[in-house]
Amino acid sequence: MYICSIFEVMDSLTHIVLGAAIGEAVLGKKIGRKAMLWGALADTIPDFDVFASPCVTQAQQLLIHRGITHSFFFVLLMSPLLGWLFSKWFKKADVTWKSWTWLFFLGMFTHVLLDSLTAYGTGWFEPFSDYRVSFNTIFVADPFYTLPFLTCVLVALIARNGSQKRVQWNKAGLWISGLYLIFTIVNKWHVHDVMKTAFDTKKEGADCFITTPTPLNNFLWMAYTHDSSGTWIGYYSIFDKSKNIEYRRVNRNDSLLQPFASDESVQLLKRFSKGNYVISKEDSIVYFNDIRFGQIAGWDNTDASFPFSYAMNKSADNSMALDRGKFKVPLSEVFSSLVTRIKGK
Repeated sequence: MYICSIFEVMDSLTHIVLGAAIGEAVLGKKIGRKAMLWGALADTIPDFDVFASPCVTQAQQLLIHRGITHSFFFVLLMSPLLGWLFSKWFKKADVTWKSWTWLFFLGMFTHVLLDSLTAYGTGWFEPFSDYRVSFNTIFVADPFYTLPFLTCVLVALIARNGSQKRVQWNKAGLWISGLYLIFTIVNKWHVHDVMKTAFDTKKEGADCFITTPTPLNNFLWMAYTHDSSGTWIGYYSIFDKSKNIEYRRVNRNDSLLQPFASDESVQLLKRFSKGNYVISKEDSIVYFNDIRFGQIAGWDNTDASFPFSYAMNKSADNSMALDRGKFKVPLSEVFSSLVTRIKGK
């Protein structure tokens, strides 16, 4: 079973909306509402990697997802091929091979770019390099990006084919979403500077300093950095009155992985997490926790669990590894806590 997060559902909706808007912009005048359908398909194609899940282990799934199908190589290879196929299948549509190719290129290319803005990691350069690109400027599910965009696209969808209203609302959706992405990039630059400055005052030796937004927003951020045997984690809201950020340290606990030294999953998980992990043990089960996805209400509880928690014990079910930590705390409490913390301390 594919290792799925509930946030991936909203992520899929985001790609569908973006693809629909691109489809309307590229082919709307020629084929009407169907352009949104084909645009949504084009933007969803990179996520077809989920169909490989029955053939690999649960740890391997993590690296297959957003791998080769999210590479520039795949986009450049598949765009003209799909363009040619669709020009043959839909000859009556009066759409050229070039136009179909442009539709599939824009759909898949924007999917790859948008995914790279999140923390998961995107294989831009596969199969030539396994390096994963992640800019950490937006959370994988951000309603401030998706919902206004969805509203504009839905209004465009119900508008009459070829009408100016349809064109204007679709353009509005693209502009609003684009401006929000620019905001997230500028916001990250500001937040990173504030959080790094606050950490430097501690004079603690650490390696690369990473900032990433917390779930469902771009206002509350988490920062983390590592020393030789642990990780420092801190939180900051752009509405905080003080820039004096409290950082706490979590031990990496690598010794807990010793019984699994020969397990291929350990190396795969380390590669997937880019070394951003801590190990924990609960009820005799050892968990590999990926720091990049934050903690469940970690801004309130320094001992909060991690949403990504992969059980290392033999025959453990990790089909919901990206959601395991979410089930330990009522989501209503987490959401209420998140809103309160965003408002500032």
